[in-house]
Amino acid sequence: MDAAAALYVSDLDFTLLRSDATLSARTVSVINGLIAAGVPFTYATARSYLSSRRATAALDLALPVVTYGGTVIADPHDGAPLHVEGMPGVVVSAILDAAIDAGLEPIVYAMEGGRDRVRWHEGSVSSGVRWYVAHREGDPRLAPLRAWNDVDPASIFYITLIGTRERLEALRDGLGGALAECAHFLSLDGYMNEHWLEIHAGSGTKAQAVRRLAGSLGAERVVAFGDNHNDRPLFEVADETCAVANAVPELRALATHVIGANDADGVAEWLAARFA
Repeated sequence: MDAAAALYVSDLDFTLLRSDATLSARTVSVINGLIAAGVPFTYATARSYLSSRRATAALDLALPVVTYGGTVIADPHDGAPLHVEGMPGVVVSAILDAAIDAGLEPIVYAMEGGRDRVRWHEGSVSSGVRWYVAHREGDPRLAPLRAWNDVDPASIFYITLIGTRERLEALRDGLGGALAECAHFLSLDGYMNEHWLEIHAGSGTKAQAVRRLAGSLGAERVVAFGDNHNDRPLFEVADETCAVANAVPELRALATHVIGANDADGVAEWLAARFA
């Protein structure tokens, strides 16, 4: 098979990464060997560049990476944003107002001065926000707000809400038309065992970002790897799809192949066999 004909794109958490959010030595060896041989490989993740690159530092990535669920395509070496899909400020304001009225504390991501910042209200912090911040100690993106009007809604490109499934579903359903042009995913976070509702521009999904990247690279096909609900749009537009064995049933049902689990180096082993 001609390696240059396809772009290979993997989700990170519970797909390329093990369940402890690290890369195995086997995965690093296989992926770096393929990159050195000229196989176009990158990742698409809901994480930021900083968070994702910390987890993938051992990889010799050469292609741009897809971050924030597809809203930001970033340089693989320094994280500089190469393409950003934002949301209209009026939509952001409607989402924030509804969330705060429902007693759900938003975490928002804003592009300020050419860099992404993480904002939240420091005066009323939920357990989910406390967990999020505590697990990002030293993150230079962290910038708490004294008041929500201290951030320009037009600068916000991604919103995260953490809570019970029932409360997040009620918020999502109540927003109705405000989400008409947004992509939104409700999923269980495997690390903290709470549900996350993530909202961003409808034009900023993994699917659209990967298609944009494939076009810029002249790739004829896309081969995608994933495990969760937010990988579904990517699977629907990719030419060949691989769900790891630990993927949610809905994604496995969509996949061209069901491969080994993340903790068994499923992505790396499948790629090693493909290019053997």
